[in-house]
Amino acid sequence: ILFDRNKRNVRLSRAGEFFKKEVEKVLESIEKAKNEIKQVEFGQKGEIKIGYVGSCIHTFLPNLLGNLNQKYPEIHTYLSEMTSASQLLSVQTGELDIAFLRNPPPNKRFNQKLVFQENFALVLPQNHFLNETNFESMSQVSSEKFILPTKTDGEIYHNLQWSICEDAHFSPQISHETVHGYTTLKLVENNLGISLLPISFERVTNAAVRFIELKRIPQKAEITALWNPENLNPSLKRFLEVV
Repeated sequence: ILFDRNKRNVRLSRAGEFFKKEVEKVLESIEKAKNEIKQVEFGQKGEIKIGYVGSCIHTFLPNLLGNLNQKYPEIHTYLSEMTSASQLLSVQTGELDIAFLRNPPPNKRFNQKLVFQENFALVLPQNHFLNETNFESMSQVSSEKFILPTKTDGEIYHNLQWSICEDAHFSPQISHETVHGYTTLKLVENNLGISLLPISFERVTNAAVRFIELKRIPQKAEITALWNPENLNPSLKRFLEVV
């Protein structure tokens, strides 16, 4: 069936030519699979599940993902915007490979790395009497009502923001609590309180609010990468190369 024979020579039949091409395809697929298995084994091909707080996407995260794609284009990322508390839990359960969150508590189970730092800003309604010219210190807003994150989403970050007020010798009066920056901006815009946010939010909002950057205070808004060192995902190791 595969060969046409006569007294002088032997050649492939039409069926033989077809069979030869199909075998070549199978061998190519096997070789490709062998190469891909090596890529997966060494983490050069695979997927990573990443959690992040909202401000990451308008600061360092797009650049980091671009560097990853340039170095390892076969690693696919699955991104989830989550609160810090939810991320911490998801790393513990293995639902996330790595988290980018605010001021996580020390935990010997996880590795941590500070990846981004920026100034805080005082966020005021646009019609507020304070501006960058007449602002001197946080004590000028000691009688204002504040919109700040909940302690349940991260006690360290919550205490950090409170300490900005306490350094000015007052405790903030809380009118609303939310962990979402964009929600905070809309509440401030509607005169429901003032707030403290990372300065990067100024670049990405069209809310009618005023930002006064707090350049002279020691407190900084930080993002920390957190991951489980026992995570067996080989692509996580490649991702950590660019973090």
